[in-house]
Amino acid sequence: MTPAGVNTLLATATALVAAEVNNMAGTRLSTSAPWVCLVKLLACPHAPFITNRDFSHSTYKAMYAYRTLRIEIPWKLIEERPDVLDLVTRMYLAVGEYVKRLLKELTGQEEPKLTTEELDRLLTPEKRELACKIIEETFPRYGLGRALVRYSKFLWRDVAFYRAIPLDVQLRAENERDVSTAVFVDLKSGVVRVRKLGIPPFAVELKKSDISWIRRRLEEGARLKLAFLGVEKRNGEKPTYGRLYVALVFAREVTPVEPRGIVVVDVNRLDHGIMVGVVKDGKIVKRKRLPDERAVRKLRKLHEEISRLEERAAKEADPARRGQLEDKVNRLKSKRYRKIRDVVARIAKEIIELARQNNAAVVVDTIEEKTYSARKQSGESGDRKHLYDGLGQLRKRLQALAQWYGLPYMEVRLYSTKCPRCGAKMVEERKRIMRCPSCGFSDTRDNIPLLWAKRRYWEILQKIKQPVFSPIKLLTS
Repeated sequence: MTPAGVNTLLATATALVAAEVNNMAGTRLSTSAPWVCLVKLLACPHAPFITNRDFSHSTYKAMYAYRTLRIEIPWKLIEERPDVLDLVTRMYLAVGEYVKRLLKELTGQEEPKLTTEELDRLLTPEKRELACKIIEETFPRYGLGRALVRYSKFLWRDVAFYRAIPLDVQLRAENERDVSTAVFVDLKSGVVRVRKLGIPPFAVELKKSDISWIRRRLEEGARLKLAFLGVEKRNGEKPTYGRLYVALVFAREVTPVEPRGIVVVDVNRLDHGIMVGVVKDGKIVKRKRLPDERAVRKLRKLHEEISRLEERAAKEADPARRGQLEDKVNRLKSKRYRKIRDVVARIAKEIIELARQNNAAVVVDTIEEKTYSARKQSGESGDRKHLYDGLGQLRKRLQALAQWYGLPYMEVRLYSTKCPRCGAKMVEERKRIMRCPSCGFSDTRDNIPLLWAKRRYWEILQKIKQPVFSPIKLLTS
């Protein structure tokens, strides 16, 4: 199935379910109740169980860190099992309506943009009654049964945080007894089974890389805590839908690291490189530029091909031929998105490894959202503009991985056009070479933030706090 077909299928399913729900508004929907076996899970002493101790954001916040593995549901399975698409769509829309109504009641705004901390402060225990009432009114209209309603009411804050319904889950690493959870991850047979949700069970095959990833997390002392069914959605002028997936959430107890230095990350456009430096005792002891030039060349070549095909499609008079070109453009855009995501994942991994080797805090040069948006929407040519993509995701990955390994994480303003010696405004002498007209200091633009970090080293080290554990980030880790 082509990316365009995928997007159309998901959009159509979403529209059909929404229309069906609107038509049934005010009527009692009779469906077979999906069964989530929470009672059996909690009754089994050998199963990792779900409690508010693990997933409340106000309690034990400094104890647990989370990583999430996304297992894509193949489109071949979706085509053979339209009931899977229907179920995931219903869950997605029900949660969306619940969160929208809850936040409107609490803030008086239609779609408030809240930070994690603001949402945490908003969802206090006394809001539980309101949240449960909205769940009871909303979920049955989307055909979600009593068990899912009860389970969602139990984890009402988590549903609001993660925009998904948490499902109980079991991991079989060796010969553990199946305790009949909604999601069963069997490493021995290499499959994830999803069942007891009101439709016949279905299974998704695990890749070898997925199994290796899970075993590494287990070796680090993590436990599989819960699962989600989700829909990949890419926001933009025209939001598009990607694949369906099963998200597996792992949690581990973390001992915070006492930093002995800092790893400084200067976030640039990908073709300029992400400059990384290790600073210890006020001295820069290591510099590194990421990613390698080959990765940037591949991205640029891919973008040039997309631009060429878009121009051809715009000039094509034949509708059928134009449609074929547009489908190819969409496939290449999906490929570019995946490549950028992979590049960002590799960069984040290298930076965190550097921080772990040096027992260092991760310090990221912050950039104002307005500045970032202005750069993306500026007059720069398209092949440069798309190289800003993924920078926001890089920050999220770095923060999530830092939390996972107990490394302090901090964002500070590190200047690239302000002289680190005298503080005067610098001017660009030639390509990416900056000079201070006041004191005459000169250096590459990429080195200047590292020099600012060196200058402010002791100040930054004093300000660094221990890791702040925020909610689960649904990134493919």
